[in-house]
Amino acid sequence: MFDIFFPRRDQKAMNAKNLEKLLKEISALSPEEREYVKAAFSRFQTNGISKLEAEQAIRNLKLNFRDTLDPAEVEKVKLKILSFFV
Repeated sequence: MFDIFFPRRDQKAMNAKNLEKLLKEISALSPEEREYVKAAFSRFQTNGISKLEAEQAIRNLKLNFRDTLDPAEVEKVKLKILSFFV
């Protein structure tokens, strides 16, 4: 529980460059959809995106039914982004 509020420094963090690279590898996303996903992650990019923050951003994408991404695209984003933390 402590790690949720105070992530350890040895945990892997994703920067904006990593995020951009991973999103470009998802051929199902249009350039506009990539920008939309990047915006969903933008609030977490201050010190790099932790796995917990990535999961939270993905959850927000899944729960927003008014966005341009369909559930299959969100699942592709989830699998690609979380593969970074393995």
